[in-house]
Amino acid sequence: MRKILSLRRHRYLRSIGILLIVVALVAGIVSCNGGVVRYDLTIGSSSGGQVTDPGEGTNTYDDGDVVDLVAVPDCGYAFDKWTGDTGTIDDVNSASTNITMDADYDINANFKAIPADHYKFYDVDFETAPLIQKEVELEDQFGTFTANVTDAVSFGNPVEKEHAGLTPIHDPDRHYTAYELDYNFEVDAVVRSVEISNQFQENVELTVYGPIALVVPTQKEDHEMVECLNHYLVYYVDEADYYEFDPVEGVNLKDQFIPNGEDVTVNGPMLFANPVKKTVVDTGDVSVIEDPDLHYVLYDIYDMESPSIDKTIQIANQFGNDQVLDLTYRDVLAVPSQKNVPPTPPLDHFKCYSATGFTPDIPGGVALLDQFHDYWLEAGVLDPMLFCNPVDKVHGTVQISSNPDNHLTVYKISAMGDFWYTVTVDNQFSEAGVSQELTVHGPVAVALPTQKVEPGDHGMPKYIDHYLLYEVWEPVSLDVTVDLDDQFPEVAENVTVGPPLYFANPCLKGPVDLGLEGLWDPDEHLVFYAISENPEFWPSVLIRNQFFPEDAVPLELDPAGPQFVAVPSVKVEWAPTEAPIE
Repeated sequence: MRKILSLRRHRYLRSIGILLIVVALVAGIVSCNGGVVRYDLTIGSSSGGQVTDPGEGTNTYDDGDVVDLVAVPDCGYAFDKWTGDTGTIDDVNSASTNITMDADYDINANFKAIPADHYKFYDVDFETAPLIQKEVELEDQFGTFTANVTDAVSFGNPVEKEHAGLTPIHDPDRHYTAYELDYNFEVDAVVRSVEISNQFQENVELTVYGPIALVVPTQKEDHEMVECLNHYLVYYVDEADYYEFDPVEGVNLKDQFIPNGEDVTVNGPMLFANPVKKTVVDTGDVSVIEDPDLHYVLYDIYDMESPSIDKTIQIANQFGNDQVLDLTYRDVLAVPSQKNVPPTPPLDHFKCYSATGFTPDIPGGVALLDQFHDYWLEAGVLDPMLFCNPVDKVHGTVQISSNPDNHLTVYKISAMGDFWYTVTVDNQFSEAGVSQELTVHGPVAVALPTQKVEPGDHGMPKYIDHYLLYEVWEPVSLDVTVDLDDQFPEVAENVTVGPPLYFANPCLKGPVDLGLEGLWDPDEHLVFYAISENPEFWPSVLIRNQFFPEDAVPLELDPAGPQFVAVPSVKVEWAPTEAPIE
């Protein structure tokens, strides 16, 4: 019995000892932590921003710690709210707040995109407009330009728009100023086709050309300067697209100048704006594109019966902090838009027929500019010379025409000087590895994009340039047989291709009152090769072009005249040369 009691005693003492050791260990741990329990805080964020304080990930804090939280949105975003274990967050709707640690918490900072605003632009009085005179390099989705920024021409307020629903102002501090651009418009301007969608138009194709102005983010007096806004490069919209738009009446606009709102009529699109990267040449300051997908279409809201607002404001932007603008009449409504640039189809082959018809009545003639000249050539327009159908051509491979609406009418032009050049070209008739060398002189004719109204009831031509034709001196015949299939089905397809008689540069055509245009593709040229005649079928055609924009006029195709196939060609190199001595 004594032995058993002794064992029990030892077992009791051993239990007491283990308990004391555990207590000592716990006491030691508590002593190391200062007597405080610790908790984990795990932080994450949605797209559109990040948490900068204390940072994202997992950190450990003492019980009762108050941890500062700071969430910073990216450009174009705003803080929305904190989500997750938010019970001890002081203000879940504030980007700068705090959380009290009394347990393990997992929280998330959420951001939301700031919708684009509409803008109501007002004209700036040109007599008092600030003059900037800054050289800038501009790069947008159409190309790169160097221009001089001159006068302020327009100022844009964010605007609340009510039409088929309310579109509020999302940020009252966002403003813009438009400045006119001075550069070699006749040489460097581009013409492009864009497909746009917005609240007024859906999947509509616009032809735009320019640019003409630079739109700059601006701080208006008594407002904050907003970061992360695009600059924009502004282009004209073709007049035909303007008149195809059905005006929308009763659109109510409220802005900071007319807070009670006014009803306006939204007329056709006047301008199109691309986001642009801007570099100021003398300082090297660069403004990047913040949102490449945000474009604007600017619709006409001018009303001659509406009074001037007669507002004078002070603004600040990258061109100066003390600019004063005298504002007059409302001008345009800028509407956020989606843009898609349709791919430009390749230049077609053309089958050209000798033609006679009406001589255009163009007082003062036309001004023409091509890659052989750095100045405008003045020319009188004479009789029509050729009418050209797009054509499918079979020579080794099949070349299918891409746009059945694209036709050309070639008009003779009066002498404006006889210039001589050597030109090296490549096309489908060039021998392998050997280019064709031509000596050309002129110009002698101009080719206009043309709508063939009859036969066929075709649409207006698209994506095709004007061309300036030069005569080839001492051409060499090819004597190649090809099959041609055009829109005159009665004409035989098999022809023999002879010598190249004309070389054509893409060109710009003026004067301005006929619509100055840029080049669709400066690399596409045409060589006109004589082909064997086919006098069996000679229809007449009814056409419309820029010389006859209203009423269509007839052309008679001449069976006694030459025929041609116009072949897309690459101009490898060229140089001025002296006229040959006869």
